[in-house]
Amino acid sequence: MRRLLFAVLLLGATVTVPTTVGASGDGKITFTVGQLQNVDSLNVTVGILVIDYEVWNLIWPFLTDMAAKDFSPQPSMAESWTSSGDKLTWTYKMRPDMKWSDGEPLTADDVKYTIDRANEEEWNSHISITANLTATVVDDSTLQITTSVPDPRLPALGVYIIPKHIYEKVSADDMTNYEATDKIGGGPFMFDEKQEDFTRLVRNPNWFGKKPAMDEVIFRFYADSNAQFQALKSGEIDALDGVPEQSYATIKEGDNITGIAGNQGGFSELSMNSGCSSSPGDGHPALKDKKVRQAINHAIDRDLLVEKTLVGHGKPGTAIPPSADPAWDLKIADDKLFKYDPDKANALLDEAGWIDTNGNGTRDKDGQELQLRYFDRSEGDGGQNTDFISGWLRDIGIGTDVTSMDDDALTEVIGQNQFDLFTWGWVPFVDPDAQLSYFTTEQATTDPEVVGYNDANWCSAQYDALYAQQHVELDPAKRHEMVQQMLEIFYEEAPYVVLYKYDDLQAIRSDRWENFVRQPADTGPVLFTNTSPAYVELRRKGGGGSGGGGSAALWAGVGVAAVAIAGGGLWLRTRRKGSDDERE
Repeated sequence: MRRLLFAVLLLGATVTVPTTVGASGDGKITFTVGQLQNVDSLNVTVGILVIDYEVWNLIWPFLTDMAAKDFSPQPSMAESWTSSGDKLTWTYKMRPDMKWSDGEPLTADDVKYTIDRANEEEWNSHISITANLTATVVDDSTLQITTSVPDPRLPALGVYIIPKHIYEKVSADDMTNYEATDKIGGGPFMFDEKQEDFTRLVRNPNWFGKKPAMDEVIFRFYADSNAQFQALKSGEIDALDGVPEQSYATIKEGDNITGIAGNQGGFSELSMNSGCSSSPGDGHPALKDKKVRQAINHAIDRDLLVEKTLVGHGKPGTAIPPSADPAWDLKIADDKLFKYDPDKANALLDEAGWIDTNGNGTRDKDGQELQLRYFDRSEGDGGQNTDFISGWLRDIGIGTDVTSMDDDALTEVIGQNQFDLFTWGWVPFVDPDAQLSYFTTEQATTDPEVVGYNDANWCSAQYDALYAQQHVELDPAKRHEMVQQMLEIFYEEAPYVVLYKYDDLQAIRSDRWENFVRQPADTGPVLFTNTSPAYVELRRKGGGGSGGGGSAALWAGVGVAAVAIAGGGLWLRTRRKGSDDERE
């Protein structure tokens, strides 16, 4: 499992890029996407960034796909499937004559190999789905998958299928160092080249599905959001993910650019070290008290954060969104909402026994002040949210010692539970099981050999029991009710302040491209979605012409001079996801 994250970057840069022609020198149609991250790894057992997932979605095949409209299972490698009466065994009819990009057969044996090896080596990107599965190749056209426990996610199997003939040459000991740059693919594209400032994919000639309109996709790295947006406006790139709110507001009809504000459940949170007894740490003892956590929830003006930080492109947070599908979101009665109410917050702190006894503005109890270590991300929401939150906490008598650190350092601090507060975010998968699993007791651990996702260090036996029940519940209505109960427990216990649920702001050159498929339909973004269907569905405007980004060979190196931008306003997001539960 890997942590992927949503961040706010308060750095600007001067980027010098030569003007490029609309297509590569050999006439290839190119679709170029501006990004603030380059690919971390093509190896699905190693990569951690959402851009990695985007690339994996394009180069690796799935046994089943997901509909853009409603995430329902769709044929991919498997043309159809049937189940046994108890739904513990699923039989898949495989598409005939599939090939990897190098011409080697792509078969049910690759699926079995992927499941077997993922389970044997406990691949973080696969194990949450495959752990209870056993695959059997019945014949050349038939695959059988048996689950040891009822699994409501089946028949969907959205793990990346990797080529047996390539990966069997890589030992378990060497896997983490394997870069997967063999230029092999089984999806609509295949890897071609990675440089410091771009990663290029080219069309897979043996792809069995719908043919993309572009010959190559280039993900071009920028260190500065302004330069990235200007590259889109000048036509140097075709699309942009993570448009800063202020830049997004400048997109107007007639600009040849279409702005897309899509929501797929991504949210930012203020996490509190809730002191789970199973996971030692040095969190402030006050945060073990639910009343203190609830007081902090009442102290935060989420509406103002949406207005100031998101410039209106999002919704105030309530309960954690467990899925990219909004149908799973918890509906909370108005009288149970943690509304901005400093008086209520003060009353709860009084009840908890934290009083300002010496008049210095900070509450105390038994000789200890309510002074909290607050970590924000130097790559994240940083100064914008932190300044607001620290001020609101100060208003109710809670002091904060703020430290900014990069993601690696903060991940280590969280892993050892050596914090009181921090801000970060999540992007949920489609099935809620993964997001819900992160807050089970077994995920609250400081064991360096275990990746624990319970970053609030919060535990509930009732929550754990419901998680185990929903995990094997095949009745959709019953499972939905169990999930709602879990969300209610987490909300009422208040280990998180869900700050807001934000929109993914994207922009595409609509003078060149059309047929922008969103996932989920109507409300989701076009790029960087759960299965990335847009790249196959995009069509050239008017049915022809070249792409805008040009061949990577036409670009000189990108010079970067980073400068701090006072006052904020330019902010970019990177993402975190947990287990590759449904890819998802």
